[in-house]
Amino acid sequence: MKELDLYKFCQDKEMRWHGDKLYIWIRFYDLREFTDLIGCDWFDEGGEDVSLQYDCICMDLVDICDNHEIDPERIFAKRN
Repeated sequence: MKELDLYKFCQDKEMRWHGDKLYIWIRFYDLREFTDLIGCDWFDEGGEDVSLQYDCICMDLVDICDNHEIDPERIFAKRN
């Protein structure tokens, strides 16, 4: 996965920093695009922890970014 591809995917998504975790809310209809973006191999070893909500999932992007050598602050900047 390339940083630019992840950045473009995240542009219209709700995102928020909470401490060292970068949460993103992904609508169900965007899940296929997201899994194609990060690659199916990411889910081979037990999947990914998410919070299932009524119309989306919420998950932390930091581990995915670290695994792909992407600085999560370049995807969504922390505000001081």
